[in-house]
Amino acid sequence: MHEGILLLRLLLGLVLLVHAAQKSLGWFQGLGLTTMAGAFEQLGLRPGQPMVLIASITEALAAISLLLGLFTPLGAAAAAGTMAVAGATSQLSAGSFWNARKGGEYPYVLAVLGVVLAFTGAGAWSLDAWLTSMYPQLAPFLGGTAVGLAVVVLAGVSAAVFLKVVLYRRPAGQTP
Repeated sequence: MHEGILLLRLLLGLVLLVHAAQKSLGWFQGLGLTTMAGAFEQLGLRPGQPMVLIASITEALAAISLLLGLFTPLGAAAAAGTMAVAGATSQLSAGSFWNARKGGEYPYVLAVLGVVLAFTGAGAWSLDAWLTSMYPQLAPFLGGTAVGLAVVVLAGVSAAVFLKVVLYRRPAGQTP
């Protein structure tokens, strides 16, 4: 079981780290900050450049948390929230859920993987396990049903608020 959780953490952490580098640095065949800023603006995420930086930094911090297994529920919440926003904006733009139609299917899967890690915790091969061996009182905060549900609510509410504020604000002077 612990090997599976480790594999899941490493996979999701690496994917998020690569996504962050693609967006902000143009690495791994990514578009880089300037081009991604234009793409974000076309999706309604304005201003584009700060939005790319926010997404990239959030993904990178989530990735580091998951790769190390350190404060895993926080990394899981950041991953789930960011990927929920990515899925929703892709789905709204494409008019389709499915990845084949440029919808939000793939980001939603990544969001759910983050939530799964909040429920399971980081596993035995993690810094969270080391922390709980030193400070057993931390164990209830580093995984389990209550933590998983809290991450679902936190990621869902933060993604919904972000989408409401960013996607549905009107330019200055425009009336409804």
